Formats: sequence, C-alpha cells, structure tokens
Amino acid sequence: MLKVYHAANTRSIRVLWLLEELGVPYEKEMVEFTPANLQSPAYLAIHPLGKVPAIDDDGLVLTESGAIVQYLLAKHSGSHLTPDIGTPAYGKYLQWLHFAEATVMPPISDIVRHTFRKAKEDRVQSVVDDAKATLDKYMAFLDRELADKTFICGDQFTAADIMLGYDLNLCKIIRFSLDVYPNVAAYFARLTARPAFQKATAG
Repeated sequence: MLKVYHAANTRSIRVLWLLEELGVPYEKEMVEFTPANLQSPAYLAIHPLGKVPAIDDDGLVLTESGAIVQYLLAKHSGSHLTPDIGTPAYGKYLQWLHFAEATVMPPISDIVRHTFRKAKEDRVQSVVDDAKATLDKYMAFLDRELADKTFICGDQFTAADIMLGYDLNLCKIIRFSLDVYPNVAAYFARLTARPAFQKATAG
C-alpha cells in the first residue's frame, strides 16, 4: 500500500488531501517534525534532505510535493481533478499548479524562517517585511483572478486548488490575514469546507 510520510502543517497535506479527493487508500506514517528526527539515519534513508513529504509507492520513493501530486494524478488517470491533457484549460491548470510552489511559497517560507524557525538572534525583520509585501502583491493578483471564479481554474475543482489551498492554509498559520482579499478569503472558505481537506488536516 502507498505510504505517505506526514507531519502536521507541512506540504504533505497536499498529498493527503489529493488522496482523500481521489479516494485512494494509503498508510499515513507520522513524522515528528524535529531536527533530531528529520536528520536521523532512519529518516534520511527515506528522504536524504530530511524534509516532508515523502511517499513510498511499492518501492518508488518520491519527495517533492508537486511531483507527487502529478505522479498520483497520472497513475490514477481519468481523474476529475485535471482538465483534459493537451487542451488550453490544461495549460492554465499547469500554470496554477506550479504557481503555488514556485511563486507563492518562497515569501511564505521566508516569513516562516524569520518568524518561527530561526533562533531569535538570527531573524531579520527586513526579510519578513519584504516577504509580506511580496505576498500582498501575489494575494492581490489572486483576488483579481478569483473575482468571477469558483475555483482557480474556473468552475471545476482541480489539483491546482490543492496546491494553492495549502499555501493559503499556511497564510492562516503565519497570521497573514486574507480578510483584505475578499475573493481569496471566500475561495479559501470553499476549500476548507471540503471533507477531503478536513480529513487531510485533522492530524
């Protein structure tokens, strides 16, 4: 059975959420999110960089959340979570799928590092300020995009919403308010109301 190495509030939520949406059975292996555990020989044998997520699918180990999402969608072809391959809608879907990690995540990661992860003496407030300004620009852009959409690709919920929804969930955790972006806030409320999201974030 597919095994997912999961730690609360990490990118592994994307994997669990996707699997819950697909109805694919899996085994969840909880990972203690501490340096001692992540850098232990046992876990480094699974993920050489000591990060989460990781999956083990009958001996195939993958460790990048976006790649895992694409792999699982390809394996379970015919999924309702992607537009038809080769269509313009699929091109837009890919753009948003990768926008979540390549564009939105870097400033969130900067905020996390310089607010929570680094020792207080190593935190740089200007990095946080710059990251918040960048994130504000991205959220304003998303707010415009979502003005007439139910989901990021239109009326259809897709895996791009899973990738992006995790980012918005992190915004809540780092106390970056979405209230000033009404379309984003309403979109996030629709995502968090999904039973699959609630199961993925339950533990």
